[in-house]
Amino acid sequence: LMVGIERLSIFGNLKHYPLSDIFLGLQRSEKTGILEMKNGPVLKRIYIKNGDMIFATSNQEEDRLGEVLVKAGKLTLEQYYQSIESMKKTGKRQGAVLVELGYLKPKDLIWAVTHQVEEIILSLFQWEDGEFEFKEVPLPSEEVITLKLSAANLVFRGVKRIDNFTYLKDGFFLMDAILDYSADPMDLFQDIRLEEKDKDILFLID
Repeated sequence: LMVGIERLSIFGNLKHYPLSDIFLGLQRSEKTGILEMKNGPVLKRIYIKNGDMIFATSNQEEDRLGEVLVKAGKLTLEQYYQSIESMKKTGKRQGAVLVELGYLKPKDLIWAVTHQVEEIILSLFQWEDGEFEFKEVPLPSEEVITLKLSAANLVFRGVKRIDNFTYLKDGFFLMDAILDYSADPMDLFQDIRLEEKDKDILFLID
């Protein structure tokens, strides 16, 4: 994965491949296709264009736009239920309904969809088991909104959400390893946002 994908399809289990390696491998491959992640009845799809993640979908109710906005504090429960009723009557998507009802401004809709997609992707870092398959296929343009997502930021934020120390220890580094900055230009990220605490820790690496 880390040197690029040569086949039209690649698959495996998260027990054997860290999700961060999968994402970075796909980014370096610069391929276009769909990464499917399955864990029991849960199915999430990440759409990749030229190696970059541009969109994601999920069959879980908690990943729907309205639920994500309620959890983010951007939508009240009353507004959420009103939007559901309007969706049933009009058949429109929830994002369009939220704008029509005045609960979201048109300029905020892109933020809302981006936040939803990022939450779908970030939730995958908490999976310790699950099947994945990448299929190199054309993207369905009528279903996919092209967003500009930073793989570096998503991997960084996703790894920080992992709370299983044993999984981190076994999958990412040796406890007696000495950390150093990488000289490989492929390891350098052009877009990654660090909090002040992150910057302080990075500065201490020597």
